[in-house]
Amino acid sequence: MTAQNLQVYKSNDLMTANYKLTVAETRIILTCIAKIDRDRNNVVTDNEMYGFTAREFAETCGISLMAAYSDLKEAVDQLFERKILLSMNDRERKTRWIQTADYIAGEGRVELRFSKDILPYLVDLQGNFTKYSLNAVARLSSPHAFRMYELIIKHRFKCNPTALIFIEDIRFSLALDDAYPLYADLRKRVIEPALEMINAVTDIKILGFEPKREGRKIVAIEVSYAERADFSMDPVQESLISEKDETPKPAKPTRKRKPGPITEKEINAAARPGESTQEVIARLTAERRRAEPVATY
Repeated sequence: MTAQNLQVYKSNDLMTANYKLTVAETRIILTCIAKIDRDRNNVVTDNEMYGFTAREFAETCGISLMAAYSDLKEAVDQLFERKILLSMNDRERKTRWIQTADYIAGEGRVELRFSKDILPYLVDLQGNFTKYSLNAVARLSSPHAFRMYELIIKHRFKCNPTALIFIEDIRFSLALDDAYPLYADLRKRVIEPALEMINAVTDIKILGFEPKREGRKIVAIEVSYAERADFSMDPVQESLISEKDETPKPAKPTRKRKPGPITEKEINAAARPGESTQEVIARLTAERRRAEPVATY
């Protein structure tokens, strides 16, 4: 699997739907969406299975092979129970993401079958949909960051690269329920950390965001962003992927000199209690790019 060439297609209704997934579950769902055959002559049904191996998953997400095995097995156990709330014209529909989930232990492989109700939001999309590169989001390590990224890029092809996102849409899409009722808490706990991570590891640069008011109440934020023309994933240390402890391969030379890969020694030294390897890598990457701060108003 080469994440660089895989595209995620979603109906805009699905982009703004209400659901909760862990980071691993989100990565699995997005990878399987990107595996759907987009050939117009191919009829996609809910009989299709979409799968990939732990090694492919590790390479795409920049995590160790051991973490990939663990994430896949745990996520597959949970994904079958995950629900999604879709807001329709005359009703709200609760359904499931998938109807079948297989973990093939001998191969370290996951295979999923999407539910019948979800497929119309993933295939035969003629309009009102958004697509983005799996490569762009594979190394996000926060569920909120995944959802905020989608809320932003739903506006991607406007002439003016800004996204007006209503607070109620953030609360609904991120399934926040009654958490963070005050805007100041929502900004500090959800919006700013998500935008900082998006800025650090995705294909868009967050230039800033500004609250929008109706009277005294903040009802939306306007996010300004720019495309990263030179976007590429940071090189992954090969020893994180290999089952053996091998020497890291040097990164390919680029026109711009970039910092070297984050080493296992750095990861071990910087790890905080309870952090996964990918969370440490994401945090260290964000610290390296701190020269590109997110402007707030």
